[in-house]
Amino acid sequence: MVENIKDCDKIHLFRNISRDEIEKMFRCSKTVERLFEDDSYIFRQGETPRNLFLVLDGSVMISKDFASGKRDVLFMVGQGDVFGEMFLFADTKAYWYDAIAQGRVRVLEIPWEFFYCFCSNACEHHRLITRNMLEIQSEKNFKMTRKLHLLSGTTLRERIALWLLEQAAEGDVVKLAMNREELADYLGTTRPSLSRELMKMQQEQLIEADKNTIRIADRGALETLY
Repeated sequence: MVENIKDCDKIHLFRNISRDEIEKMFRCSKTVERLFEDDSYIFRQGETPRNLFLVLDGSVMISKDFASGKRDVLFMVGQGDVFGEMFLFADTKAYWYDAIAQGRVRVLEIPWEFFYCFCSNACEHHRLITRNMLEIQSEKNFKMTRKLHLLSGTTLRERIALWLLEQAAEGDVVKLAMNREELADYLGTTRPSLSRELMKMQQEQLIEADKNTIRIADRGALETLY
């Protein structure tokens, strides 16, 4: 199975673990590989959590649907990232959100029991992957804190500005991993409202918006918005 994984050494979950040790871990944990087609559910809210998921190819949208029909996009998960980890050590009986394939997605499913129980051999890879998992969980908690900060913006323009500045931390161009509707859900608004505000910001020469990218034209002006 390891030969099907690109750039093992760049995946945080496998940091400092050799390919041989990863193969042993897969056998020990009974890890399986699964393929999902576009817009299919990897798991649904309300189902019982049992596995940790690692994205091998593609991307996954983590979202929360409400009875009203509104969807809140929590975050996107890409190649090499894990999801479902927040349920790993929590006393939670059901998924609180959905995981939906964006395009064709290939994932690994690692049963939770592997993280709970150490074998009698006290394998080094077992200790390392558990440590790596805790590091990942800490990073995810930080990202969710950043989103709470983002949604604290009182106006849509402020939320857009803060999101753009965070996404373009090392440059002025933001490549959109979400479509406009998903981005609107993420920012807590509607697609028409988002499109109107982006158009206004472009007319005021704050940004330059294209189909899949947004370039920050006036960083100073955006920074003054919040």
